[in-house]
Amino acid sequence: MTRIIGICGSLRAASYNRGLLRACATLLPEGASLEVVEIGDLPLMNEDLEKPGWPQAVQRLRRAVWPAEALLIACPEYNAGIPAPLKNAIDWLSRAEGLGGTTATAGETRRTPLAGLPTAIIGASPGMLGTARAQQHLRMSLQSIGTLVMPGPEAFVAGARGKFDEESNLVDEPSRAAVGRVLAGLVAWTARLKAS
Repeated sequence: MTRIIGICGSLRAASYNRGLLRACATLLPEGASLEVVEIGDLPLMNEDLEKPGWPQAVQRLRRAVWPAEALLIACPEYNAGIPAPLKNAIDWLSRAEGLGGTTATAGETRRTPLAGLPTAIIGASPGMLGTARAQQHLRMSLQSIGTLVMPGPEAFVAGARGKFDEESNLVDEPSRAAVGRVLAGLVAWTARLKAS
């Protein structure tokens, strides 16, 4: 079983990217699971908050990501870049264990929850580029902290208003197929990295 943790970069309940993650739950390859974790209650990244220990919301997120075998991020695009809540979550997850008086999970050799973690990025937007710019920014940020971002396949769901229903469910079949290819690729990418 490949345990995938999903993060939605939008806090809005009816966001297209939250709908994208719901679609992912129905498109998973056999032998994979997806658990979506929330990031809306995280405080703004501030090293002072690490003393004497991680804030509770930060601990919850980090403890959810530590045992994951792979990460899937649904990334919206705000002003041609990464949404602030998502960047904040990445910053908290990039901090090394021990800085806040805590230790890594027993037997864990990574220094951060994201180091060495196989990761895929998807995104949906009403615009024509389907979050391509934000995904590129996010990819660079993740790679800089040692996250193993899958090079492809990719999924950019552009013109989202016509591809989701009124409840933000992804109904466009070509888009569902593209997302399915990303999920299959992530499971294969994770297995390949684990074998090496």
